[in-house]
Amino acid sequence: MSSKKTSSGRSSKKRATPGVLRTVWWHKPLWLLAKVVLLLLVLLAFYFLYLDSKISKKFSGQKWQVPAQIYAKSIELYPGKILTQQQFIQQLDSLQYQRNPALSGAGQYSVSRNHVSVYRRPFMYVEGYEAAQLFSVEFNRGGINRITQRRQKEALNFARLEPQLIDHLVSAQQEDRELVQLQQVPEIFKDTLLLVEDREFYHHHGVSPLAVLRALWVNITAGRTVQGGSTLTQQLAKNMYLSSDRTLWRKVNEAMIALVLDYRFNKDQILEAYLNEVFVGQNYAHAVHGVGLGSRFYFGKPLTELTTAEYALMIGILKGPSYFDPRRFPARAKERRDLVLRLMFEQKFLDRKQYEQAVEQPVAVISRNQYMNTGFASYLDAVKKELRQLSIDEQYRDKGIKVFTYLDTQAQAAIEQAVSSQLAPLDPELQAAAVVVDYRRAEINAMVGSKVAVQGGFNRATDARRQIGSIVKPVIFLEALAQRGRYTLATPLDDSPIRLRSNDQDWQPQNFDKKFRGQVSLLDALVNSLNIPTVRLGLQLGLPAVSDGLRKLGLNRRVKLHPAALLGAIELSPLEVTQLYQTLANNGMHQQLSTLYAVTDANGHPLHLREHQLTRRYNEQEVYLLQYALIQAAKTGTARALSSVFPGEILAGKTGTSSDYRDSWFSGFDQQTLMTVWLGRDDNKAIGLTGASGALNVFSRYFTLQGVNSLLRAVPEQVSLQAFSAKTGYPQPQNCLNVLLLPAISVEMPLPSECTEE
Repeated sequence: MSSKKTSSGRSSKKRATPGVLRTVWWHKPLWLLAKVVLLLLVLLAFYFLYLDSKISKKFSGQKWQVPAQIYAKSIELYPGKILTQQQFIQQLDSLQYQRNPALSGAGQYSVSRNHVSVYRRPFMYVEGYEAAQLFSVEFNRGGINRITQRRQKEALNFARLEPQLIDHLVSAQQEDRELVQLQQVPEIFKDTLLLVEDREFYHHHGVSPLAVLRALWVNITAGRTVQGGSTLTQQLAKNMYLSSDRTLWRKVNEAMIALVLDYRFNKDQILEAYLNEVFVGQNYAHAVHGVGLGSRFYFGKPLTELTTAEYALMIGILKGPSYFDPRRFPARAKERRDLVLRLMFEQKFLDRKQYEQAVEQPVAVISRNQYMNTGFASYLDAVKKELRQLSIDEQYRDKGIKVFTYLDTQAQAAIEQAVSSQLAPLDPELQAAAVVVDYRRAEINAMVGSKVAVQGGFNRATDARRQIGSIVKPVIFLEALAQRGRYTLATPLDDSPIRLRSNDQDWQPQNFDKKFRGQVSLLDALVNSLNIPTVRLGLQLGLPAVSDGLRKLGLNRRVKLHPAALLGAIELSPLEVTQLYQTLANNGMHQQLSTLYAVTDANGHPLHLREHQLTRRYNEQEVYLLQYALIQAAKTGTARALSSVFPGEILAGKTGTSSDYRDSWFSGFDQQTLMTVWLGRDDNKAIGLTGASGALNVFSRYFTLQGVNSLLRAVPEQVSLQAFSAKTGYPQPQNCLNVLLLPAISVEMPLPSECTEE
């Protein structure tokens, strides 16, 4: 019995062992699993905390680097302004104003006979915010006759249009965008966007499991991917924080970031961020982000002015901006747009009539040539150069600063057309540069640095230094006239052969026609651009005096002068020549030319305002005498072609031709506008054109397009018409024979009592 118990006990013990082992091994995986799950939860919690910190910091601060916005000059309107009705309509069209007799909203205009009524858009000017304004402009043959406020029927002395956005300064690393606030976005646009992209946006917590399941079912049923399950918040998370890699980990990250965003920020903040972040298209090397800039990119106008069909197209594009690109695939884009319109109709956002009208609309978007900076390459180059010289705090540079320039888009279009039309039949290698300025304000209004206006690269207007030829002569003659009592317009100059040593070489200057005239008046020497009298005059004054004249007129660098420089053997850029002539045209008052009016932050607070520092470089009396000579040059001298093109109009200017016909120049002005034109080849070979046969034609074409504001000059005190002996240049009574009746500074030249001859 005893042995059985022992045996039975051992046997019983052996049977219990596997059960115990099974229990131990059963609980061990559960314990390990629990530990793993706990560890994962801890790691997930820490990861959520990390995401929360990272996301909140970026989302609460500056989310994006916003490019600087560059604007053209605001179009100012006032009674008496020389502006035709057609030119004004062209300006409105360039701003993408829509012609609508009802004038139901900002960004519209109507035309009736000699009136144009405008519903001007609101805009933040440098001087402050200006609300939308409704006014009417009446035109007559001379330009603007009157301006009237439409509602109050009150006369206005001044009105203006908002400046045209011409460029964004986008670096290679930046995305291009224009920020909008949620309250600026029309309700129908927001409602339609949520209808198409995320119907439960205001009800889920960043991720919608039902949407994922619904999309999965639709895709399985269709046998292909036709619907996405991502919420709008997930799309924002992907665009702002993640790459575009299609991996499971990226999708998990996307969902977690969406949850954090939804927890930390309200729905309106998320929706506004999405509207500014979403990718809407590609503008060459730059990605276009946000519906604000997208509206300009596709339609050339603010989001608030889009039609129903345009809203639908814009929202439809968001699903795939490359696939539904309306410029490349209009049929595909229309199909997508019409789908959005049908959804709007089904949800009663549109009634049947509105839906049918919208569906019948063609897919109409602006061409790339109409979207910013087309044709302004040289001007924008000059703007950027000036911007680099400003001391603007770095904290503002990537926050959407606004740069207001003096670019006159109408003047720019005219000079581009003038250059292209005049150069078309000439040497294909011929190049051009031109600068157009308002010389009284020293504002650069237009610029071309190449005969192909849209071509960037080398800017000949600012950087090409070429021999200026006879363009230099007014500098010499003005220095002479400034020496009162010594020189007048009647002073005789010697026009006989001369031999000099210049640049270690013998130099014998010749007149253009190879003739010698003996004695000529100072006036005739300049009007007919005679070389030998000019050289003799320059030598009498001395080269230091000529150098001083260049400095006073505005040349900011030293140039080495030698006798040949008296005929223009010095190299200046077209912009430098224009600066010299700005002082000449502005009655001796010098001001540095500029493309920049002001720079503000995104809210309109000034960061830079141009200072108008006018300095007198020459007395008004002597400049008046020089201008008289330049007017005669345009009437009867080397620029006399102007008198036949513009009969009855008064212009002033000077031609210039460098040695061996390598460079053709003209610089001239009317009452307000100064323009310098250069023609030449980049390889400096002869072009066979003089200033009169080349550059002058471009000048004439420009003013034909723009119109001439005839030059009128009040006679300064101490200046009066006086009689001079045509032979000696001495003052004479007016009843003497063989006299020249010319303006002169009377206090310096007392009138004799009898005729004298030598």
